[in-house]
Amino acid sequence: MKELLLALPAGRSTQGARFGLTPAHMAYRVGPGLRLLGQRLPDGLRGGLMLLSCAGLEGGGDPVNCCRQVLGECRRRGYRGIVCDFEGMPSDILGRTAEILARNCAAQGWPLYVPEPYAPHAPGSRVLIPSAVTSGTLERRLREAAERYGPHRAALAVEWVREDFPLPAAGRGEPVDREALDEMLRRLQPATFFDRGLCAHYFTYMAGPKAHFVLYDSPRSIREKLGLARRLGLCAALLPQPEIEAHLEEIFGPNA
Repeated sequence: MKELLLALPAGRSTQGARFGLTPAHMAYRVGPGLRLLGQRLPDGLRGGLMLLSCAGLEGGGDPVNCCRQVLGECRRRGYRGIVCDFEGMPSDILGRTAEILARNCAAQGWPLYVPEPYAPHAPGSRVLIPSAVTSGTLERRLREAAERYGPHRAALAVEWVREDFPLPAAGRGEPVDREALDEMLRRLQPATFFDRGLCAHYFTYMAGPKAHFVLYDSPRSIREKLGLARRLGLCAALLPQPEIEAHLEEIFGPNA
């Protein structure tokens, strides 16, 4: 795997560099009028990648000027690539933005990472494939992505999942935070299992007459997901720093 990226919230510190992880700085978004907005970062911060969100974007603007601002900030900070954390289906404006960034990143020799719906707008970009699957298997999902885009473009976007599904399950479950999951495990003391197809742990329980299925990740399941991506030859993985920081040694250490 060429690159391990760590999505790092603005102002957070990390020990990720010890394990070969490169920060993708979550300090930027495309704001109203299609302008680049950013949180304050230390003046001396250099290197890594820019992680660019579109959260809350409404209205129009000039994609050319927006991309000029993005690329200028990357040069100023010494970033060597961009992760587009764009949610949902592409709008005309964001599709055009991804297209311009792809062309300019290619000229600079920088990688551009985009969610799968944006792949047609950004030729040559690296395509982020979410690790959470609700049907089939993760291996099948990643194989299909590697066949469609080539393993040199397919990248794993790791989600640390904790979700509660009423049975029969359909779509995504209800998110469960870490404290609530820990409390459920203590209170219910359920039999837990590891699903190799999903690369995740699970247990079931009853809430009144209704059966529930809880799917959740651990350092072990994250290692399994990364190992699968390596075996399939994927080019990169993006991991969430807030979830994995306390488990870096378990996931990436020599005894992992």
